[in-house]
Amino acid sequence: MGILLVLELASFLQIQSSMQLVVDSSPQNELLKVTFNISFPALSCEFATLDVSDALGKKRMNLTKTIRKTPVDLNLESAGVTYVDSGTKQQPKYDDEDKWWDHLDLTHPISHDDFQTTLAHYPIVVINFYAPWCHWCQRLEPAWEAATKEIHEKYPEATDRRIRFAKIDCTAEADLCRNNFITAFPSIRVFRKAHDDIYLNGQHEHEAYTGDRTKDALVAFADSLAPSAGQPYLKHSNL
Repeated sequence: MGILLVLELASFLQIQSSMQLVVDSSPQNELLKVTFNISFPALSCEFATLDVSDALGKKRMNLTKTIRKTPVDLNLESAGVTYVDSGTKQQPKYDDEDKWWDHLDLTHPISHDDFQTTLAHYPIVVINFYAPWCHWCQRLEPAWEAATKEIHEKYPEATDRRIRFAKIDCTAEADLCRNNFITAFPSIRVFRKAHDDIYLNGQHEHEAYTGDRTKDALVAFADSLAPSAGQPYLKHSNL
């Protein structure tokens, strides 16, 4: 009885917030306008979407293009320009689920101990922030490993270290991923000279790869980045 009393008291003292909107029967095709303002300081605007479904969850509509997004900082102060998405982004393509490449030299995830060292050692580092339990991370893994192997052979450490692929397990490096504002998996970030900060239309963003997650697409993306890293390492060392 005493335990029950303690549990009831704890439940009573716990702060909870919830909101429910109930719409009664209305004529068919009648429009309903709902105005709301919700702030998620730790969620990147690119991942904020709005879906509306019926009570049974059988009908769902994506209304992301109807909402206005404003970047905010941790104090909920405006940190950029308000904008509206032009439309739903096309989902990236993946290689077939059963596709795997033989003789892969699987890369080991980097940790907080060698994160800054890795960024400082290469002009461009493309990092896959992932979680082992994530289905889309699992879909990406074989293509990422195969692309990593091909890129590291094409731009070898001894003669051409302009670009490197790396990965970080966010279940093992939660603080590192949190400090880099990772809010979805997988997130592929591009670090140039140890930074991924960019500014688009006055908004502070993080440079990210959002294209197809196939091996060929990842290799092509790396090849497109390499020229911006300057000359190969060997040419620099001979100067």
